[in-house]
Amino acid sequence: MEPNFHALQLISEIAIGIVGFSAILIALSRTSEVFSGPDDFRIRLLTYSAFGAMFGGILPFGIFNIDDAELSWKIICWSVCLYSVIGLLVFPRRMLLLRSQGYEHIFPIKIFLFQTGLLSTIFITSGLMIVGYFQALPNIYVGCLILFLVQSTIAFIRTMFVRAH
Repeated sequence: MEPNFHALQLISEIAIGIVGFSAILIALSRTSEVFSGPDDFRIRLLTYSAFGAMFGGILPFGIFNIDDAELSWKIICWSVCLYSVIGLLVFPRRMLLLRSQGYEHIFPIKIFLFQTGLLSTIFITSGLMIVGYFQALPNIYVGCLILFLVQSTIAFIRTMFVRAH
């Protein structure tokens, strides 16, 4: 029961593209030595999500060399679950802090709920994969990685077009 390696390769390539393209645009658009709090937050969220998709797309290539497919899936699902927990521990709290510092217009509650909802969905879905709730693990796993890409894309667009000033 191997994942669709072509889909994982494509997800990894898209994630690398988002990070690379955004790094170039961010470097070119930077006018001062330091990023504002909201820009720093969005760049970190963008990078976190894109790297989650990228490493999530690469991980099965190494893990499925193990002879036990069930163990391979456990390792992969636990990895995504733990990675999403890190995001849930860091980003919602930081976004709420930025909102309380006067950046409500940059981080409206809808964006907060949507971005936190994406991370929560990845966490819950990967947790359900760990306990064996889903049978179509490759499809669900690819769906989780796509959610990381959506998160990264939203952060990229908001970094480029919603300025803190």
